[in-house]
Amino acid sequence: SSCLEVTDVPQVECEALVALYNNTNGSQWLDSTNWLTSTSVSEWYGVSVDNERVVSLDLNNNQLSGTIPAELGDLAQLTYLNLSENQLRGEIPDTLGDPPDLFQLLLSNNQLSGTIPIVLTSLSNLHWLNLDNNQLSGTIPPQLGNLSALQILRLNGNLLSGPIPPELGLLSNLVFLRLD
Repeated sequence: SSCLEVTDVPQVECEALVALYNNTNGSQWLDSTNWLTSTSVSEWYGVSVDNERVVSLDLNNNQLSGTIPAELGDLAQLTYLNLSENQLRGEIPDTLGDPPDLFQLLLSNNQLSGTIPIVLTSLSNLHWLNLDNNQLSGTIPPQLGNLSALQILRLNGNLLSGPIPPELGLLSNLVFLRLD
């Protein structure tokens, strides 16, 4: 794999990005500049690197189709993930609950299905959670009330059912909430 030649991030992080490319039909993305060709991941479209770690991944509105690979959880220093406005389907992998500093998780306007993973409620630094306009089902996890830093929560435009958990009232920093 080309990750053997990549110099600016650990091989496991390069492989996580390659998994995303392979899982989401990377050759058909609107912009895949330098992906799998440059030996500096920081030159790959949408990728930002700081201190030799991937910290940001912004592939919003870039014609990704397929599923989100579990390997994205190996981006241990990730603070920003934006895969909104694509054609992603399948479930949100539990591993997206792994990067401890994740600040914004934006997956809106896809065709994601399944339930909202409970593990996302362990992201203590999460400020923005946008899962709107997908096909998510089941109930809203009451554990979302644990996300004390959360400012924006968008779950509108899904197939969610059941009550609105009163625990959402614990979100003392919340400034924007959509559940319609």
